[in-house]
Amino acid sequence: MPQHGTVGEAMLEGFWVRNFKSLKQVGIGTCFPKFVYVEDDTNVLPYALGPVTLFTGANGTGKSSAVDAVNFVSDCYRYGADAAVLKRGGYDAIYSQGSSGLISFGFQYRQPNETEAVTYAVSIDCSKHKVPYIETEILAYQRGKESLPVMFLQNSAKSIRYLAPDEKVTNAELTKIEFTDYNHLGLAALDSHPKFPVLQSLRLFFENWTLCHFTPDPARGLDKALPHRQESPHGVSLSGVVRYIIKRYKNNLRALLKRVAEAMPNIEQIFLDDSDPSKPQLSFQLSDRDVPVPITHISAGTVRLFTYFILLQETEPAPLVVFEEPENGLDRQLRTRMLEEISLFAGRETGTQILVNTHHPAVVNAMPPSQVWVFEKDRDGFTAVERASDSIMFESESDYSDPEWFSIHFDVKR
Repeated sequence: MPQHGTVGEAMLEGFWVRNFKSLKQVGIGTCFPKFVYVEDDTNVLPYALGPVTLFTGANGTGKSSAVDAVNFVSDCYRYGADAAVLKRGGYDAIYSQGSSGLISFGFQYRQPNETEAVTYAVSIDCSKHKVPYIETEILAYQRGKESLPVMFLQNSAKSIRYLAPDEKVTNAELTKIEFTDYNHLGLAALDSHPKFPVLQSLRLFFENWTLCHFTPDPARGLDKALPHRQESPHGVSLSGVVRYIIKRYKNNLRALLKRVAEAMPNIEQIFLDDSDPSKPQLSFQLSDRDVPVPITHISAGTVRLFTYFILLQETEPAPLVVFEEPENGLDRQLRTRMLEEISLFAGRETGTQILVNTHHPAVVNAMPPSQVWVFEKDRDGFTAVERASDSIMFESESDYSDPEWFSIHFDVKR
């Protein structure tokens, strides 16, 4: 089971990606333009990501690649760079064709209500024998003019030190520590610093973020499966989700299912029969039925909504929950209820962020333009991203209040 505690106590303010698939150079949210190690020319305005962020755009514009960028670094953290690259077909398959430079990722992460922030960047290169390795890895704190600890790893030389308030990194002498593992991230091995708890939150972020791309049809049968969160880009088994919540919430499982039932339309109660540990059974008491209905006879949309609401009702949720096209399979009523629950979730002080990847105009129209990032392809076929509220299409605040704002201002461009 993953660790908890500090999960959800910090927020991802932004990230950038270079030379990964169609993301030749993309920045979303705050991308630390003053970060001393990174030449930032993404032209991204410093607006930090909030509790809910939405990606939208036509097929093939790079939305899923942006999500996979987070997943890629998470895989590097957990399994190593070689496994992360091979999982995606090799270095050549993920490198932005016709580009120069390394595959690079950067993240800015911050504790709530504090000035403390951490910036983390990693670059992946490939040897002449097509073996991927970590070329550069940087971890730094930014606390205004205060001293900040820095971890710097380049070509297998790791350095950890403190900077004086007015000291420039380029003028400082690094104290090098031998580090011969090119495959695994130094972040995974670095001890938490007691003065900077956000470091542990960053590590737990890569361990516990959740990608929900649920496919209900092959998941109806609750056969044997390992307990897990819903972090597979290929869909997950409902049995795995159920076993996860049974194991994690064994002392207050009824309370969790009660909260989920109250959030779902036309559902009065949810029952779980776990008398046979190898095959737990779920059933739903519908408002128009006299007896509970087994999960195998529930509509695909209701099953999908159930999995979403499990994530949204957890008492210790993941630091980041990503919903891939959650509107699929949902009718208008279920889609509206899903958006309402996401809005309610954003109003709670859970510290968890939600990222929604969608094509549906009704989903986008329900979100404020400041929370929406629009993906397009540029003339060279690479991804270009803009925050909707930064578009020149918006000339006044009154434009934002139109319930069809996205359809009016952006659908005409696509």
